[in-house]
Amino acid sequence: MKRLLAFALPLALAPTSALAEPFSPSWTETFVLPSRRSETNASLWAQQDFYVGNFTGVTLFTEGTLTPPFPTTVTAGNYGWASVLTWIPGGHTYTYSTDLGNRTGNAKTCSWQLVVTLDSNRVCSGVLQQAAAGTQGVQCAIDSAQSFIDPVTCQSQVVTYIQ
Repeated sequence: MKRLLAFALPLALAPTSALAEPFSPSWTETFVLPSRRSETNASLWAQQDFYVGNFTGVTLFTEGTLTPPFPTTVTAGNYGWASVLTWIPGGHTYTYSTDLGNRTGNAKTCSWQLVVTLDSNRVCSGVLQQAAAGTQGVQCAIDSAQSFIDPVTCQSQVVTYIQ
């Protein structure tokens, strides 16, 4: 029992802030979502669908403001998906990384932020920002053919990849 306590006690006393460094993305790319009309009628809420393709060769872990959230892990070669209802104007930020505890170090990390606005004519637009971090040669991508926003309902679909 004493050996187990001797091993576990230092781990229990380690500050949790040392486990995950703060991460504040520097947005390096901005993409304006193309307008595409859907069959949905306008409402106070907008559905936003988010997809992330994992082409890193390893499992990804996520964090962000989506509720309900993405799956906490996405295995290599698969997609994570989340569908959320959002007040407009509004937005979400989400991050995928091979190591959330060391996002800017020995990891592949991509962050995306979708901001949806409504102008004075009640026309919706969406801007997606992207940032990459880590020392493993990450490539973050936005699928411009599959990503869009409905200018009337503000419904959006965002498809992104990490490699």
